[in-house]
Amino acid sequence: MVKFMSDYQVGDYLMHEGSGVCQVADISEKALQGKGSEKMYYSLEPVFQKGAQVLTPVASKLRIRDVKSQEEMQNLLDRVLELPVIPEQNIRTLGDIFKEKISEFDPVPLATVVKTVYLREQMRMASGKKAMSSDEKVMATAGRKLFEEMAFALGKDMETVRDLFFANLKSEKDICIKTMKIQ
Repeated sequence: MVKFMSDYQVGDYLMHEGSGVCQVADISEKALQGKGSEKMYYSLEPVFQKGAQVLTPVASKLRIRDVKSQEEMQNLLDRVLELPVIPEQNIRTLGDIFKEKISEFDPVPLATVVKTVYLREQMRMASGKKAMSSDEKVMATAGRKLFEEMAFALGKDMETVRDLFFANLKSEKDICIKTMKIQ
């Protein structure tokens, strides 16, 4: 659920569309565009970017939402095999689908993208090809967003949840490589 930003208080954790998991450090009035432009702002501290700070207007339409619960993220991790693989073979169309799913600002579509890209990369490597740079960029973006939130919710580090996610795909990866069903 996307909340209006006024629903959060100092100390709360939230997902910020661009900066990932953040903690609300302050709520105060600022005039960032000169005198007379005073607005209420959230000062957010990204959890996985030490020393970073994000200012977001309280009245902004920028999408933020609650961090998913430990139960929700564990459920997602447990059902990785059930997630669909995006079957599109046209690289441009696939890129558009990836962008659309990433913009949904939800871990399930992100996990679908990460799963698809991972299996595509594994298939390419099994056939002697290199990973595509476009897939690597998508994995960097979608993977960071997914694994940050998953790590935070599960109380683990990002590398651990990443490894758990991909370990859950091992059987599917082996089947894909044997049947070469993903290009």
